[in-house]
Amino acid sequence: MFTLVYVVCAAGQATLAIIAIRLFLKRKSLSALMLILPIAAVVWDNAIVALGAAIGEGPTLVALSWPRFIGHALFTPAWIMTGIGFAWRAGAKGFGTRAMQIGQWLLYAICVVFGTLRSVIYLKMEPATEGGLLYYRNAGSFPGPPIGSILMLLVVLACAVVVWRLTKSPWMFLGAVFMLIAAVLPQEIAGFVFANTGELVMALSLVVTEYLLQKRPTSAPEFEPSEAYLMAK
Repeated sequence: MFTLVYVVCAAGQATLAIIAIRLFLKRKSLSALMLILPIAAVVWDNAIVALGAAIGEGPTLVALSWPRFIGHALFTPAWIMTGIGFAWRAGAKGFGTRAMQIGQWLLYAICVVFGTLRSVIYLKMEPATEGGLLYYRNAGSFPGPPIGSILMLLVVLACAVVVWRLTKSPWMFLGAVFMLIAAVLPQEIAGFVFANTGELVMALSLVVTEYLLQKRPTSAPEFEPSEAYLMAK
């Protein structure tokens, strides 16, 4: 049962990654590019957890597990740029200021530093079994909550409120709220399926939002202030 959940999540994220890539190729933007990265990382994460029991404990599974932790550290905060870009494209001009553009990269860098400390520098892989799954979890001792993930989620939530207000589309907000609830509720309360589908639901909500933003009238902003280099290619 647990293996099936991870297989379904991996397949769902892979489908969303393909759709996100197609949307990016249709309209190149920084927000659409950054949308892809965390989704692609979670495809690998779910797939390796699902295949862990078949691969077996040992150096092969350890080697395949390294990208799981590195991907979370480097790519999860990328949705900060997605959220801010979506808000600007929705019509919130304040999100296109130079201070906001510099600030998003600084915040991304801070999240990557904390994520790298937690998931790479202090990484201590420990085998775990659960409901037929075999995977390596991080038994490291870096103190405190996952600051990078928390900051990213707060930024996306704030931007989602703006997008909802300006476009009348609540999907980004609902996806972020679902992920927040899935992250904070203990698994014994939320249930295994609910607790492990937060990233999938949030990714779906962001892909839907990108699609809807592309469908907006031509009066919508053509590109984001920090993405001119993409438009030139």
